[in-house]
Amino acid sequence: MIPEIGHIFLISSLVLSLVSGLGSFIFKKELPIWKIALLMFLLVFGSFITLVYSFVVDDFSVAYVAQNSNINLPIYYKFAATWGAHEGSLILWILSMNIWLLAFISFDKNRNTNFSNIVFGVCSLVIFSFLLFTIFTSNPFERILPIPPLNGADLNPSLQDIAFTVHPPLLYFGYSGLLLPFAISISAMLSGQSNKDWASSSRPWTLLACSFLTVGIGLGSWWAYYELGWGGWWFWDPVENAAFVPWLLTVALVHSLIVTENRNLFVNWSLLLSIFAFAASLLGTFLVRSGILTSVHAFALDPERGLFILGIFSFFVLGGLVIFAFKNSTENKTSFYSLNSKEFGLLLNNVLLVVLAVSILFGTLYPLIYEAYTGGKQISVGAPYFEFIIFPFSILLGLLQGIALYLSWGSTKSFNFLTKLILESLSIFLLTLVLLFVLFDELIPASFFTIFIFSWLIVGSLLINFSFKSFSNYLDFINRRMGVLLSHVGMALLVLGVGVVSSYSSEMELILDTGEKIEFSNKDVELLDIKDINGPNFISKTANIKVLDSGRTFNLQTEKRTYFPSGQVTTEAAIDTGIFRDFYISMGDNFKGDSWSFKLQSKPFIRWIWLGALLITLGTFISSVNVLRRKS
Repeated sequence: MIPEIGHIFLISSLVLSLVSGLGSFIFKKELPIWKIALLMFLLVFGSFITLVYSFVVDDFSVAYVAQNSNINLPIYYKFAATWGAHEGSLILWILSMNIWLLAFISFDKNRNTNFSNIVFGVCSLVIFSFLLFTIFTSNPFERILPIPPLNGADLNPSLQDIAFTVHPPLLYFGYSGLLLPFAISISAMLSGQSNKDWASSSRPWTLLACSFLTVGIGLGSWWAYYELGWGGWWFWDPVENAAFVPWLLTVALVHSLIVTENRNLFVNWSLLLSIFAFAASLLGTFLVRSGILTSVHAFALDPERGLFILGIFSFFVLGGLVIFAFKNSTENKTSFYSLNSKEFGLLLNNVLLVVLAVSILFGTLYPLIYEAYTGGKQISVGAPYFEFIIFPFSILLGLLQGIALYLSWGSTKSFNFLTKLILESLSIFLLTLVLLFVLFDELIPASFFTIFIFSWLIVGSLLINFSFKSFSNYLDFINRRMGVLLSHVGMALLVLGVGVVSSYSSEMELILDTGEKIEFSNKDVELLDIKDINGPNFISKTANIKVLDSGRTFNLQTEKRTYFPSGQVTTEAAIDTGIFRDFYISMGDNFKGDSWSFKLQSKPFIRWIWLGALLITLGTFISSVNVLRRKS
């Protein structure tokens, strides 16, 4: 009976979202939108809870539970299994959209104005379309009757990790957060308020969405690094790219909204970016769930579902573009800015980010274009293309970011700061080179660019943000500039991490017998033994490895797990973590006796990638909170 209640909650929310969405355009100010938004949230939340309950109590009469859980699955994975496949992840996505809508209305000072009602109406109709898709094509409460299975098929073993309990919710929350900038832009155009006021309303929610997207992508990268046993941090998988593209567009939108809010410029551009960022999130959904591209992240391989999502994409995105084509812009045509202004610097920032996003999207979709053009011939676009694209853009964006911090609105009268910036950047650059020379045996020229960009960004961010002389200035910095500082310093650390790990990583593949020793990366590595270990729902071959590193001795354990009842095999890597270097061991195949293959890797500065992502997350989150606080 409990699953049926969840299904009724979904249907009720479907009806309510349609009626209230259309009603917000018809009745305008007369609807109690906060109460309706709260009721919509409670209905979807109730449905989500019933699905969680079905997993926790092992109700295998529910097809979705039977396909994605098992009686021996630990309780915390049963909870996470709720979003472990297509149907449940949609419920979580819809719930996230409802949370964003409720938050917007709760913080909106001008509730029940025409502007707010249109935002509510657009969000409600998008939620309605996702509910319609879920109920008619992806019902998570469908029963297996009359004889349900006694046990479940199990959750995908690669998902049975603690990171899975937080990575998808954070990423979905970032994706769904792009609904608000989209709805606000539509409302601005329909209500005739496409000026800096709507930008002020949109910016905190865009920053929040960017924050969740950043932490979601960063956590996914870290999870893949330690869980999949390959030792990389980014694979340029189509679905990874489908998350990266909306992130790039969201970052561009954040900077564009700053100009729109402060100078009433780039209004049309900001409106378009709001539409395109939301479109990119829907496109990512389509790629994950249509089966049109092969990916380890794919949730579903049903073309019919893909067509439904494509229909949602077409209706809202094309509808938004049609509204844009016929709206009357109120952009200030009299505002002046020169080529040496902050406005122009942010414009270049936007152009570079958008071109980079389009280039990555093109590389991701090119295999489809090629297959359609050649009548079925297949081609793949791998890491070399994407790395070739991203390297020059990263250099240009880094240089521009260091300069743009010093530019003034309208026109910059003096460039004396450049002398100080260059001199101090060179100092940091030389110090970084000395550090790398101490840590590594050689200096690789390809890493010089990233090291300099790191120095440039660090110095630029610190000089501009710590140019205060009094305690009151310091408090003002904490209040207004901390988020900006953390974001830019985080980007610097991320750039340095990517550059160094790409240049100085080393690896070795070999076969070891019990008691055998080898030397790798100035470390003595010895395979002590191989043990059989029984887990709650798996059996494991565990290699106990002794490592001697500059007088420090420690043991590492890497595993080869076989999960039941599925029989799937996963690799659990052993990692000795450090600030400057990770030592990574993954277990391969068994040959004869206790002879096993192993892959050893040295990963310098790889932790700095995720530290940078964390600082960007904190920076954008703090900035969004500050903006919301000032608005309230």
